[in-house]
Amino acid sequence: MTLLVVATYPVAGGTVLEGRVTIESDGAVAIGGTRVPSSQGTSAMLGAAAQVAAHLGTSAPYALVAGDIGRGDGTRAVYERLLDAVTRVRPSVVAFHYMQPVMALMRKAVDGLAEAAPGALLVADAGGMYAAKAAGLASRFELMTPDVGEVGFLADPSVTHPAYVSRYLFGNDGFDPVMLAASAHETGGSARVLLIKGARDHITLDGRVAEVVDEPCVPELEAIGGTGDTVAGLASAFLAAGFPTVDAARCACLANREAGRVMGATPAMHASDLVAALPGVLASELCGWSGVCVA
Repeated sequence: MTLLVVATYPVAGGTVLEGRVTIESDGAVAIGGTRVPSSQGTSAMLGAAAQVAAHLGTSAPYALVAGDIGRGDGTRAVYERLLDAVTRVRPSVVAFHYMQPVMALMRKAVDGLAEAAPGALLVADAGGMYAAKAAGLASRFELMTPDVGEVGFLADPSVTHPAYVSRYLFGNDGFDPVMLAASAHETGGSARVLLIKGARDHITLDGRVAEVVDEPCVPELEAIGGTGDTVAGLASAFLAAGFPTVDAARCACLANREAGRVMGATPAMHASDLVAALPGVLASELCGWSGVCVA
């Protein structure tokens, strides 16, 4: 079973990179042997996913990414190559991450995946999630990983971008993730499972809270860019390894938090520091969390 990640990285005119994801000796993330330009978003997600695969002995994640600084050129490039990649890789999970939220391209991709990879589970975070929800496709996704502002966007059927629900961006003004998750499910704005990232992580199944994770509490992680992306990478990789979706989300939350604790997180650190801490955390804790034990 293989995870395919579709994303972009913030470099103008950056080439399309496609291949298996590896972590170099210095901690850099590479795709098909080519290093991913430093980016706390895409590289953080890929790095976390690669650590899970390495620990469990499953296939390394496969990535299809391109440079895009908001003009949509890289986003279009990866969509153009997506179905060819799916035909070669035969992924069990396809995760859409940092991309321009172009609804028409997302519709075409999801329809194409239904034929090319009918059994694949779909995951979305960041721009991929925005496009899926705005295009009315959220209910065709297995897992989405919104933060406290983004779940307000998923719950509002009248808006096409989180900026239009700014009252929820910081989790205040009556913010209630349980209510918003239920509303998102009822209005078709939610995947089957939501992992709502925050000071307390809420995992919902069909609009109802299935798990809440709030320990260990490492508030410093909020100041480190990319630690939400590592959660998405962890969850996607656990899902590709065969974990039930709620369990994949719960283990992702626990691993992310524990890695932050183990590394002694401070605002001066980077998401790559958390990725580097994951092997030890997975080795010592994953068996107890999940019952999936590696000799």
